[in-house]
Amino acid sequence: MGLVMAGAVLLAACSSSPSPPASSTTAAKTTSFSLWESHNGGPVGDAMSALVSKFDASQKQVHVTIDVTKASTKLLAAVAAGDPPVLAEISHYDGTYVKGHALLSWNSLIKGDKELSKQNLVPAVWQNGEVGGQRYRLQADAKVSIVDYNKTLFQKAGIAAPPTTWTELAADAAKLKALGVIPIGWKDSSAHILPAFMSNGGTMLKGGNSVGTAVDFNTPAGVTTFSYFHNLYAAGELIIDHGTTLREDLAAGKVAMIDGTSAGYQKTLDAVGGAFPVGAFVEPGGSTGHAYNIAQGLGFVLPKADTHAEAEAALRFVNWWFEPAQQVYWAEHTGYPPETKAGIAAMPKSFLATHPGEAATIQGVESPYTFPRPVSDSYNEVQSALDATFLNIVTGKESVASGLAALDKSGDSYMSGASAL
Repeated sequence: MGLVMAGAVLLAACSSSPSPPASSTTAAKTTSFSLWESHNGGPVGDAMSALVSKFDASQKQVHVTIDVTKASTKLLAAVAAGDPPVLAEISHYDGTYVKGHALLSWNSLIKGDKELSKQNLVPAVWQNGEVGGQRYRLQADAKVSIVDYNKTLFQKAGIAAPPTTWTELAADAAKLKALGVIPIGWKDSSAHILPAFMSNGGTMLKGGNSVGTAVDFNTPAGVTTFSYFHNLYAAGELIIDHGTTLREDLAAGKVAMIDGTSAGYQKTLDAVGGAFPVGAFVEPGGSTGHAYNIAQGLGFVLPKADTHAEAEAALRFVNWWFEPAQQVYWAEHTGYPPETKAGIAAMPKSFLATHPGEAATIQGVESPYTFPRPVSDSYNEVQSALDATFLNIVTGKESVASGLAALDKSGDSYMSGASAL
């Protein structure tokens, strides 16, 4: 109810698309603005804070003040109250903001910059945050699906190399179970099985992975994928939990491999603390013969600019952010991949040789079979329904057939404009 009220206030407060007024800055004036950063601490928040400090030290006319906070959940209310930051990082779903005319489009500001170009950004990153031809969100971090694993346990189980197919993964799980450990820990979010679903021939939306007005989960791809995870769970070879708990279980030697998608490889390294070498691989390929992936993650948006100078200063920071030096620093300190081709090319080979998680994320983000997650607020509700269905089917609370049939019905309803709120 609170979100509905906030959305109503937002729509009333933002009845027309904001446009920054003409610049009043001078060559000698310093333009200051605030950035709301959503990673909320840890190695990712620390890396962003360090980069902002580096930017401020290198600039004479632009100053950024960073606030490490949950911008994705707080920004809507701030916009409705008329007091948002100039620049913020929010999650995938831009639709509520766009419909409320609460975001400035980056289109008119980006003018031929070599960093922010289709030629330089990785394709899945370039496609992120586009709504109706307007680029509202510039991806700040790219999260692709990888699996982190205990290399020592793999060696004890006689597994010489990471699996490249889901069939091989199931066979490896049986070998690991024989050691007396839980083979696989998976995050309690269905977004983390969508790559498997797509690798088996499914799509996030009917007719494609990015656009559409209906869902299509009740298909052979859906049956194959959901049955696969249910069978692992029923055999005692899979647990479902939150990312923090999964990393703790991996570090304690209770679980052999975990879904490492969301947090970044560095968080897993921090949790393990050097107790054993941590390997990583992209989620395997399915019946299509390809390993699919999703580029998720936070993105830079302009919820407000009091002056044109503020908007241009925010763009200056974002351009700087996408330069190779910053992309390499970000990758080395978070485990997320660089988002530009130049950044990937600049990654030291020595670092990639000792950080397989980084190499895996680069493999995932560069793949032609990696797609951005749909950004509409309707798909946000589809995602919530998918989360519940995934958990119920995997844990045996609901059959595959009835769960997928109900999911298609509710998902189509949400995509057509209905809401569960």
